[in-house]
Amino acid sequence: MSFPDADPNRPDAPVRPIDAFVPPVDAPPGMTTKTLDENTSDTLAGDTSVACGYTGTHIGTKASQYYRVFALSDFGISTDFHVSQVSFQVEDCESIDTDCTTVNVDVGTYTPAPTGTSLTGTFTQLATATATVPTVVEDDNGNTPGATVNTPISATIPASSNLYFEIDAPDGRDTYQLYVGGNAAGEKGSAYTSSSCAGTTPVDISTTTGDTPPPKIDLLMTVTGTY
Repeated sequence: MSFPDADPNRPDAPVRPIDAFVPPVDAPPGMTTKTLDENTSDTLAGDTSVACGYTGTHIGTKASQYYRVFALSDFGISTDFHVSQVSFQVEDCESIDTDCTTVNVDVGTYTPAPTGTSLTGTFTQLATATATVPTVVEDDNGNTPGATVNTPISATIPASSNLYFEIDAPDGRDTYQLYVGGNAAGEKGSAYTSSSCAGTTPVDISTTTGDTPPPKIDLLMTVTGTY
């Protein structure tokens, strides 16, 4: 299966330091703030991500979804987890507007625990919000200034649950292209995607390129909350 590059000739951009995640606010008295993060490193690497792109006479990226699933028990959380923010990094986002696009971000529970390279279980959405993605221009050499999108969202994830975080990007035909940021430094669990290129069932994004062996694509997506 091949993921076509949405725009192989991205315009040059100056190389600036890549943004870091914004530290979460302090927890209320008696509670602990925790950021759920499956990545070994949160440093964005350019020329890493893939997207389901238009080819031929059209440009842009097609409607796509990106997922991470976090088992609360893996992070030492044995009580309800109160989500306050989701965050993701951006490798490239280009459009004719100052802000590149908006995407929906969703959180909820996923059952059972993920196994294999696809998510075939049940998603139960508990909250949704709109995230504004700024313009980020990666040059032809894979150099990117990067950006971090932090979005407030409120949901209570029951104890012992698997929490999912989804980025739902709309169709960008002749309008915009989006590459969610990542690296290849390692991860505790897979990042997944679904689209007209990858299919409607979310699959490990590293398996969608058709390369042998597949490249490592560790999407930088985190969830912050208190317990």
